[in-house]
Amino acid sequence: GAFQESLPPQGGAQIQRQYAETVCKYTAKATIVERIPFFIEQAVRYAKNGRPGATYVEVAGDTLRLEVPEADVYYPPKCIDPPMSLAPQSEISRALAVLRDSKRPLMIVGKGAAYSGSSGLIREFQKKTGIPFLPSPMGKGVLPDDHPLCMASARSYALKHADAVLLIGARLNWILHYGRPPRYDRGVKFIQIEILPEEIGHSVPVEVGLVGHAKAIVSQLLSQLETEPFSVASNSEWLKSLKETQKASMDLFSQLVSDRSAPLNYYCPLSIVNNNTPKGTIIVNEGSDTMDIGRTVLMNYEPKTRLDAGTWGTMGVGMGQAIAAALVNPNPGCVFVAGDSAFGFSGMEFEVVCRYQLPVIVVILNNNGIAPLNPDDFMDLSGTEERLTYPAKSLTPSCRYEGFATA
Repeated sequence: GAFQESLPPQGGAQIQRQYAETVCKYTAKATIVERIPFFIEQAVRYAKNGRPGATYVEVAGDTLRLEVPEADVYYPPKCIDPPMSLAPQSEISRALAVLRDSKRPLMIVGKGAAYSGSSGLIREFQKKTGIPFLPSPMGKGVLPDDHPLCMASARSYALKHADAVLLIGARLNWILHYGRPPRYDRGVKFIQIEILPEEIGHSVPVEVGLVGHAKAIVSQLLSQLETEPFSVASNSEWLKSLKETQKASMDLFSQLVSDRSAPLNYYCPLSIVNNNTPKGTIIVNEGSDTMDIGRTVLMNYEPKTRLDAGTWGTMGVGMGQAIAAALVNPNPGCVFVAGDSAFGFSGMEFEVVCRYQLPVIVVILNNNGIAPLNPDDFMDLSGTEERLTYPAKSLTPSCRYEGFATA
């Protein structure tokens, strides 16, 4: 929320925008009512163009209360879609050559692929080439999670043994272990599709850098496949080894899913949530283990249907994400799956969900906080002095969070 006053001499009213400038592509403070639509159009345009990113428009309380004649307000037309920048054709041919010559190719699809609207083209490219793939956490759904060549359950093996990796809108950051050994083979060749030139080779050198809009570049790759076709043989040793690893992982997964002994493991309740979540639901997943394991259990079938901590690993954004998801996707709505610690950061925003009767289902996995101990030990403690001996980040094991919904 903004300050109550829009202009000096109220002092602090001028500070908030300065904080936003450090993390946003565009910031503005609207002090004239008639200019609010102008700033909104600017913010949307900046957010969409180039690498998509956050923008910030501040409207103070006193400005919101002002009234002006409607005729004085100018509403700019909807901003045009971002330009589709292409990669050099020679680099497209080089990229396909690297993939064709590799024995163990892998495709990694990031949230940049989802934001670019290239899901349909990527699905076509994958179908024609037969390349196995991995999604990043928020790249899930660009290709469906139940695809037979989705190797999420063999992730470590796929990363370690791939000799060529096609990155589409994904950064080699901590989520992808920076592209470095021992998580990857030292000789692996990266082909990176990235809209921001500075990101090419940011962590490790790349074999081919394709700078431009992901949708345009994947279209180029598809066109070039017509004259330079290749595909991974379904009986290749690479796919055989991946599927063997995948099966072993899924066998263990099945055991964990069916294990309902106390205390519950994560896989059992998460699988119940997954089995009862309609397709098209936006899944917001926040926490530590709740989020990490949720990435493998909670399925996504369409792009931009998962929100989590993202690149910066920020905890405390989940309830806000759930509110936004419900507003843009009212049918079937949003399922917010959080750990108890994550819910504690922004849980009071549940009042907004109730006030506006938003289609949000909240599921909290009470795993006793980030550093859980035996719940029985905690319940046996009496008084402040004794309970202060219990780690502060291990939360109340018997807390009845569902009381929020009935309060």
